[in-house]
Amino acid sequence: MKVIWATGGTFAGVSGEEVLAAYERNGSSGVWLTLESWGLDPTALLAALGVFLLFGLIRPWGQVFPRWTLVLGGRPVPRWLPLTPAVVGAATLVPYGVLGAAYMVLATTGAVTVRLGDFRSESQAIAVGWVGFGAFAAYGVALLLAARSYWLRTRPVCGAGASGR
Repeated sequence: MKVIWATGGTFAGVSGEEVLAAYERNGSSGVWLTLESWGLDPTALLAALGVFLLFGLIRPWGQVFPRWTLVLGGRPVPRWLPLTPAVVGAATLVPYGVLGAAYMVLATTGAVTVRLGDFRSESQAIAVGWVGFGAFAAYGVALLLAARSYWLRTRPVCGAGASGR
């Protein structure tokens, strides 16, 4: 959705130009506006960084990558370094996404009204809300599962078990 807007397309009846105008009206920083004008949405760039973290937690290169990029005094970076942003991200994104999706269910059924913000209709706001909250919930759960997998795969091996004692 953000990439579509940043590249000048239309999503949920809202064009990229309208989104850029809303950013300007709402006081976004010059860096943010410059990136948007180049077709690069900062939140999409942050999402790409998050996907890099996610793949680093589930792929074999993720167990090696921190060791050959960030060496502190000749010692490998501790395994908690990639786990910290993963756990913090999951702890914030899962509740935000799940509660937001629950709110979208209520809004879709008409039980609550949605604040329009910069949108012209409630259906536009609901469509964007579903995409946003759904993405946050899905990514948060994926991050939680990937962090758990990384945690289990990088546990220290007890030397006593290897010798049979």
